[in-house]
Amino acid sequence: MVIICMTLDALICAAQPQPPSVTFTLAEDKARPLPLSRAHVVVSYCRYSNDYNYDPEKAGRWVRQVFTGGPLFADTTSGWVRYGMYDSYCNKGYLLIIADADTMRLEFPDSSKVHWRLMQRAWGRWDQESPEVIRFRKGTYSFEELIADPWAVETANAFAKRLIAEGDAAYKQQLAELEAHYRNQPPPRPPAAPYIPPPPMTPEQWEAEVAARPGLKEVHVKRVSADTVWVHITGRVMLNGACGSGMPLFGVEMRTDTGWVERIPFELVQMDCGMPWADWEDHGVVLPPLRWWVRGSQPADGKELLPGSYRLVFMGANMEMVRTPPFSME
Repeated sequence: MVIICMTLDALICAAQPQPPSVTFTLAEDKARPLPLSRAHVVVSYCRYSNDYNYDPEKAGRWVRQVFTGGPLFADTTSGWVRYGMYDSYCNKGYLLIIADADTMRLEFPDSSKVHWRLMQRAWGRWDQESPEVIRFRKGTYSFEELIADPWAVETANAFAKRLIAEGDAAYKQQLAELEAHYRNQPPPRPPAAPYIPPPPMTPEQWEAEVAARPGLKEVHVKRVSADTVWVHITGRVMLNGACGSGMPLFGVEMRTDTGWVERIPFELVQMDCGMPWADWEDHGVVLPPLRWWVRGSQPADGKELLPGSYRLVFMGANMEMVRTPPFSME
């Protein structure tokens, strides 16, 4: 139960928006809020705890850091400069504001607790950064007591209202620019007409489409070495469709006493990885060794390729067969 409660507490805390960072700005020691005009430098001194694990080199040591300020308002000519606050992991810390020969020291006796109170204070003014106001005076002061002065509180609230107004104006300007951008865009294109697939081809249309394809013109046997045959092909020939393959579909016919018979039936079976056909001009192709091809393509009782007269059968893209002249195999 303790673990569950701790987990729920952590989730609730994590769901809360993070308070804004603590910042401050320096003013002249006058009744009217005026930015500090004297050349000055802001230096932070922070002593980290002995168990500070994020940077072991800082654990238990005093670390010096010079703060670099930036413009507080959008109007950079106003002269107001914003400074970031010290590290919230400091055990103890103080700020030195040095202007010419004068030094103002701001004490943070318990830095981690002070930092949280300052964040809560800033959060009460706005959900974004709004600075505390410090009137520069020579000497040593408590930071918390100094910003609690009625003049400092009133000025910080006035600055917060001004920053809120700037933020609202910037947001409205951004909205106006976006509206102008989209207003000047061309009108959207009308939606494309839905795709209507063509009606399926009739058998007559399919036959006409196939007949209109180019076919094979010539197939010549150029060389026979044992059971390996070289052919040259001209025209559009059907391929086996294998990936990256240029092997045409072919069959083998053998001459018998009664005429030509199929030794390997021609099967119009193609894979779908490669091209279905190729257009060749006197293109040379070395076919697989025919005895090996017959052994892999025939039943057990018909695997032997006997010596005799043979011819090869190829198919054009128009589905018409073309046969080679006969050749002998020993």
